Amino acid sequence: MIDLLFLDKGICYACQREEIVKYNLCQSCLDKLDYLANEFKVSGNTCYSIYFYNDFMKKLIGSYKFNRNTSLADTFARMAVDFIREKSLTNFDYILASPSSRKTLNHRGFDHIGLIVDYISRELNIEKLDDFKKIKNTRAQHTLTKEERIDNLSGAFSLDRDIEGARILLVDDLITTANTVLEIIRELKKRKASEVVSLAIASERGN
Repeated sequence: MIDLLFLDKGICYACQREEIVKYNLCQSCLDKLDYLANEFKVSGNTCYSIYFYNDFMKKLIGSYKFNRNTSLADTFARMAVDFIREKSLTNFDYILASPSSRKTLNHRGFDHIGLIVDYISRELNIEKLDDFKKIKNTRAQHTLTKEERIDNLSGAFSLDRDIEGARILLVDDLITTANTVLEIIRELKKRKASEVVSLAIASERGN
């Protein structure tokens, strides 16, 4: 059961003090965002990130994922929708939320990327690829060596659907090493997806 956090109408979802201006945030909090609009390649695959992972974004994502501030799903989803429209990233057959393992979902109590993708899917009328699952409980990537990271993600994902020729938009909250993104793309390409483009709300990669 999700512990939904209901905030006062019209009050910033982050600081919970000032009036909302955009994305359910006040002007003061909006000014703390570092808009990146970055495009880069991961093993030849196109990736986008909307914001730089600065201290404010780190707190915002942390509040959402770990403090169960689920109202922020709407904030991140609106950011993503505006960016997708701005970059004309709407010609996809499926949209995919970077999946968490069952153990992680049970511990956290909700699918934090899934909630964001639910909103995007409805708003842009892109079908969700719900069949793609994480079937392996992996360790935190940042704690591992390069070789351990590869082994950690090997066989972590599974898909039981024909996606031959499909164009897929992969959504995540954060790209750091991009190893997880790359492993997901490999699995989708193995299933003969024609193109996979990833989109992260934030990234540690600068322009």
